[in-house]
Amino acid sequence: MANSSFNLTSLDFDTLKSNLQTYLQSQTIFQDYDFTGSNMNVLLDILSYNTYLNSFYLNMVAAESFLDSAQLRDSVVSHAKELNYIPSSATSAEAVVNLTFNTTGITSGAFVIPKGTSFSGTNSNGAFTFSTNTNLTAISSSNTFTFSNVSIFEGTYINESFIVDYTQPTQRFILSNATVDTGSIAVTVSENNGSNNIIYTEASSLFGLNSNSTIYFLQAAQNGQYEIVFGDGVFGDYPLNTSVITVTYRITKGSAGSGVSTFYLNQNLGTYNGGTAVSTVTTVANSSNGSDPETIESIRFRAPRSYQVQDRAVTTSDYKTLILDNFNDVEDVNVFGGETLPNPEYGVVYISPSTYSGAPLANQRKADILTFLLSKKIINITNKIIDPNYVYIIPTVVVNIDFTNTSLTPVDFQSAVLASISNFNITYLQKFDTTFRYSKLLEAIDNTDSNIDGNLTSIQIYKLLEPTLNVVASPSTSFGNQLNVGSITSSNFILFDGNTYQITDVNPNAVGITGILYLKQITTNNTQNYTTVGTIDYLSGTVNIKNITVYSFLGAPGIQIFATSTYNDIVGNSNNIVEIDLGSTTVTVNAV
Repeated sequence: MANSSFNLTSLDFDTLKSNLQTYLQSQTIFQDYDFTGSNMNVLLDILSYNTYLNSFYLNMVAAESFLDSAQLRDSVVSHAKELNYIPSSATSAEAVVNLTFNTTGITSGAFVIPKGTSFSGTNSNGAFTFSTNTNLTAISSSNTFTFSNVSIFEGTYINESFIVDYTQPTQRFILSNATVDTGSIAVTVSENNGSNNIIYTEASSLFGLNSNSTIYFLQAAQNGQYEIVFGDGVFGDYPLNTSVITVTYRITKGSAGSGVSTFYLNQNLGTYNGGTAVSTVTTVANSSNGSDPETIESIRFRAPRSYQVQDRAVTTSDYKTLILDNFNDVEDVNVFGGETLPNPEYGVVYISPSTYSGAPLANQRKADILTFLLSKKIINITNKIIDPNYVYIIPTVVVNIDFTNTSLTPVDFQSAVLASISNFNITYLQKFDTTFRYSKLLEAIDNTDSNIDGNLTSIQIYKLLEPTLNVVASPSTSFGNQLNVGSITSSNFILFDGNTYQITDVNPNAVGITGILYLKQITTNNTQNYTTVGTIDYLSGTVNIKNITVYSFLGAPGIQIFATSTYNDIVGNSNNIVEIDLGSTTVTVNAV
């Protein structure tokens, strides 16, 4: 007969023990037992402990059975595999260099840089090795050979071999390095004792495959590793028994390799080419866009959406999922229709990708994205890629502190509040389609310490314009938020006439006129001249500047356009990303 006194909803140790004790006390034979002072207490502890372990184990097993609740990476990867989703691997940081070789003794007129040629460089994270990803050849009638815009990738190439043995039905071809950059994988199958070498290419679906297709599939395996899977003889060819499979790939340190600015060639390519060579390496672009393996939470979020897309680009979420799934160096992406712009462009889909380093995506990668989308999108839709813009927020914070119950100093509180603002920035901002919530920032500051008795915080926003120096330019940008009339100002800059200027929407000589931007000349005799230079749409926050030739920027990497928003909540839309400028944030401590 069931015992109605059992509480089956609580699984902690004390409750389990209490339930067992209550049950035994309800039995006639145990009514007079002292459960807390006898050996029976020890037995109850053992029963409760065993029940608790079983409850925890069963709860854990049940949780790992679903993508939403699984906590182990291998469990999440296994569920993602059912949705045909491949978690992103680590990605090598990429740099671009120019190479010049002054040679002697090379008579062929050709100079070769083989795939895997090694370079070295350092950044704040340590020393790194970079490699070329393909064979490069230069032809010259002189002794000087030049290679322009050579891409080099952080990491080194390794070869891993497997022997096909169909007597082992469970044989798997799992790559031993979890730090593989899957974009660098090359698979070659050697059959008939090396007389037949076949290059296999990666396939992402069964579409268009037949029994002769020399393809392989890539899927995630345990422990963060990846596995090579061949066809079954119907969809894709499978290697002959005793064939040797050689997998060449690059292992990488991911995001740590970004930011290297100086490179040195590690190999003597003169000897490789049959002579001598003195090399010169010039950096065109610092290393950037390295990324780490995809996190559990990212897999959990992207896998079902990747399945939903079904390899076609129709909705904005389709575009986002396809790009994030296939371009590991893209951290986030926003997609919006041209019809949503202040000046509508119908039939155009704008794509704005951001990178892990914050640097703009390389032009070649932008071209790769557009090419990739050609077969996925709807006919007659034009895709355009634009770089992200950042709306920076500068908080000015005054915190009221009750020092009667704390030993912390004002400097300690300043540091703690800045740390809270930094965490807020990371948690809620720095991504597309995010909104800065003023009330949440105030709450985060107040929650920094129990001795904070409120805060007074004001915010200013700015955008950075970077017109090309010494060239006539007409830069424009949009804050994407409604701005206050009379709040526009800028950092100082020098125009081509040698004078220092600011941009403002306030002209004391034109009181009552709005929507006009002026160049305010700052001269040594304290005379300020105003010249019309553009327009400002306060409702959309759109700034248009016409025909200026900037000689140099003063105190900033460009022209900072400052403003105050009509509303304290700052919205990130289109290609705008909202972010707090921690370096400009000020925190003042006020004792109460």
